[in-house]
Amino acid sequence: MIRAKMRAFLSSRPARAAAGGFTLLEVMIVLALIGLIAGTIGVGVFKQYQKGQVRTAKINVKEIGDAITQYMIENNNECPKGMADLEAKKNIRKAFKDPWGKDFIIKCPGQNDTDGADVISAGPDKQEGTTDDIKSWD
Repeated sequence: MIRAKMRAFLSSRPARAAAGGFTLLEVMIVLALIGLIAGTIGVGVFKQYQKGQVRTAKINVKEIGDAITQYMIENNNECPKGMADLEAKKNIRKAFKDPWGKDFIIKCPGQNDTDGADVISAGPDKQEGTTDDIKSWD
């Protein structure tokens, strides 16, 4: 008798609805939606991060170019041999790399800036001479 009452209780619709909970399908749909939203946001954030790296590289190229100009003024138009010379003479706080971890390329005297130096960051592809290079004369 108790079993019959229990079966009737468990099989009745209001009793199952009162038990609550989610089905596996509902949980999977919610997780898929969360993944879709996170993926969309991640793509947007990554694009902004890449744009920030390019902006940072442009600022650094200008800063290094200015430091080279100052070095040349202080040293009778002598070109620095590299970032170490700029750091040693306190024209730049510390030698640093571009946002992609590569050294900046300094050509002194410059081919494009004949009175100063050409400063180049190889850009996101880390290869000099490609279209994504960041140059002091651009």
